[in-house]
Amino acid sequence: MHVVIPEEYVIKAIQQQYFSKTDAANFCGVSYTTFAKWVKETPIKTSVVNGQLLYAKEDLIKFMEDHAK
Repeated sequence: MHVVIPEEYVIKAIQQQYFSKTDAANFCGVSYTTFAKWVKETPIKTSVVNGQLLYAKEDLIKFMEDHAK
């Protein structure tokens, strides 16, 4: 399946190192619901940054690589 990621998300992803759940879903090219399902089924490493639970770009990339089928 081919997913088209809007340009503004690509630019933001290049600049950003940590993502909220919504932004992490966008970075991975899936809906918020799908990303939430992934997290529930296979926990993705999170980081606490300034008191917020966030996903590191490197951890999202690793998760995507490990689960690419």
